[in-house]
Amino acid sequence: MCMKRVCAWCKIDMGTKPIEGHSENAVTHGICAVCLDTFFQLRQSALIDILDRIEAPVIVIDSTVCVRSANTLAQRFLQKELPDIEGVITGDVVECSYAKLAGGCGTTSHCDGCMIRNTVQDTFLTGKSHLKVPARLLQGDADKNLEINLLLTTEKVNDVVLLRFELD
Repeated sequence: MCMKRVCAWCKIDMGTKPIEGHSENAVTHGICAVCLDTFFQLRQSALIDILDRIEAPVIVIDSTVCVRSANTLAQRFLQKELPDIEGVITGDVVECSYAKLAGGCGTTSHCDGCMIRNTVQDTFLTGKSHLKVPARLLQGDADKNLEINLLLTTEKVNDVVLLRFELD
């Protein structure tokens, strides 16, 4: 089965990508390489305008798993302003409780099973998009934890991955 890809900014058909476990009519909105190149060279606010056309929280992650940008819905969901999350490793941005352990995000024994990290890294390595992958985010600390169930969608555009998330 394939997922149709459409640029949320210029509406260009970006073709299809194979995807398992979803209907053949699945459509995802992302950003094409031309729009991404154009708007990363412009002001950050122009990129956010593009990302805001995607009707879900979206963060842009670089190959070091740090956040490069986020749309308004993601900033609201995370309850953080863009300057507070730019350049910050994703586990810290989403307040993963394991990222607070010694060594930080990506270094604990729990990180091997992190669906956020694994899904984003797989998209970086293979270029394969993922659609609505179930993930569990544990926020807080040892005394007080909050479990959040998410659905993750990823797409690689040039040298970044768009990570869209929704509550499950």
